[in-house]
Amino acid sequence: MALNEALSDNNETYMFVTLFVGVLDLQTGHLSYSNAGHDMPLLLTDDEVIVLSCDPNVPAGVVPGWNFTCQHLEMKTGTMIFLYTDGLNEAEDIHHNQFGMERMQQTAMNASRTPQQFISIMREEVAKFVGDAEQSDDLTMLAIQYKK
Repeated sequence: MALNEALSDNNETYMFVTLFVGVLDLQTGHLSYSNAGHDMPLLLTDDEVIVLSCDPNVPAGVVPGWNFTCQHLEMKTGTMIFLYTDGLNEAEDIHHNQFGMERMQQTAMNASRTPQQFISIMREEVAKFVGDAEQSDDLTMLAIQYKK
């Protein structure tokens, strides 16, 4: 991966980037993806929430010459993939309790299955949980629903 090599070159400060890269064939629903140390996305169908299986690749910029694996998945019509930064599951309340994966998955299970409404509900739930605590990390979310 050229990005890994570019980030690894002369990286005396040990900076790195976590990322999830995917290519979705809109005709077939075939998703090819690679995860570089990023939080694993959620897959949402009508009745379940699944943590997408991802190989344990290192973040980009950490190991020069790392052989990032590519995985594949056939998405069914209506399936939604939810990507997020760790600012979501690691969001803290004033007592330093984290929003966490379990709460995130429970919110996902009860949320709308349309991307815009899903993001809105997730944002509301984490804001309710955090309350008056100061935001400690960035919070970025992306939901994509496959429609053949």
